[in-house]
Amino acid sequence: MKVSSGIPGLDELMSGGFEEGSINLVTGKTGTGKSIFSAQFLYNGAVEKKERGLYLTTGETIKNIKKQSEHFGWDFDELEKKGAIKIMEIEPFDIETLIERITDNIESVKASRVVIDSVSMFELYMHEPFKIRKSLYKVLQRLRDMGKTVLVVAEILEESKGLSRFGVVEFMVDSVILLQYLGIAKYKRSLLIRKMRMTDHSTDIHPFEITPKGITIRSV
Repeated sequence: MKVSSGIPGLDELMSGGFEEGSINLVTGKTGTGKSIFSAQFLYNGAVEKKERGLYLTTGETIKNIKKQSEHFGWDFDELEKKGAIKIMEIEPFDIETLIERITDNIESVKASRVVIDSVSMFELYMHEPFKIRKSLYKVLQRLRDMGKTVLVVAEILEESKGLSRFGVVEFMVDSVILLQYLGIAKYKRSLLIRKMRMTDHSTDIHPFEITPKGITIRSV
């Protein structure tokens, strides 16, 4: 079964959407639209598909997430009042406690969609790749066991050629969507599906725009 991305023009590039219960990485450098992509996934899921969502933020405040979303007409306050969305600030110090908190909040909201924005905070707190891998694995495996469709956000450092800060999380997910900022073409941003298990997906680079209604994939 497929879960719509909520991004106009994207679902048809991945045979109808994300696989239900999959873990999906959205990655890119600063300013490529990762947080907008994530908020759009949850908002459109709640409004158009009646699928509840949980937004876990490790870097931004809840206030800033809501303020940014208002620019696109996404009223997260209203959705929270209805119990359709919950935004939660987390700090990845104690993984067992964190997993328990995430599980409790998923169950309280009855969320089917989950966003973790971003795993870069795990990487900053835990400097050894083994510890990062172990901690992320525990969190992601719990979400997978619960059957949730998850978007995981990671940031690529400006000089890096990898797909995340320490090159760990991309090997633990079912799909990788790379957002890029070109700055020189007609469309300054582009999207590439680097991998997607069990799905016949596009391998082309697709331009996209950040419009007043959010991200839209453009045809060329």
